[in-house]
Amino acid sequence: MIKPVILILTLLLLGCNGADKKDHSSASNMEQKKINCVKYIFEKDSIFGNIRNHASEKASLSDAINNYAKNLKSLDFSNCPEDFELAFHKHIEAWLDFRKVSDKYPSLRGELHDIFSTIEKSRDSIEFKSRLNDILETWHSVEQSANR
Repeated sequence: MIKPVILILTLLLLGCNGADKKDHSSASNMEQKKINCVKYIFEKDSIFGNIRNHASEKASLSDAINNYAKNLKSLDFSNCPEDFELAFHKHIEAWLDFRKVSDKYPSLRGELHDIFSTIEKSRDSIEFKSRLNDILETWHSVEQSANR
């Protein structure tokens, strides 16, 4: 009579240990998915950012920004941490807000940083610096959320 009780208790203990391992494995898998998602978004942003930086050589900076934002918004953030996704979308919005300055210079052509140098010396320099600061601050938030 004692043997079946011991057998049942042993099976229960083994079952609990197995469930714990599955939970740990599942949590580890989810964490890896988050890490991979963040890495993927950063890789795509680097590619799209390089395209944006040179697209303004042949089209307006506002058009380059529109395409950059459109490409980023098309990415799958579903496995990324929620705070990372929110921070990244704020960064995209900061870029889109920058068009309030770049729209004033539709015929200006060149690599993005060359255009920035020109606008920085223009009558719109204060607004330029403010909007550029928003882009830089939101990027800092993206980086911080990626490291949590």
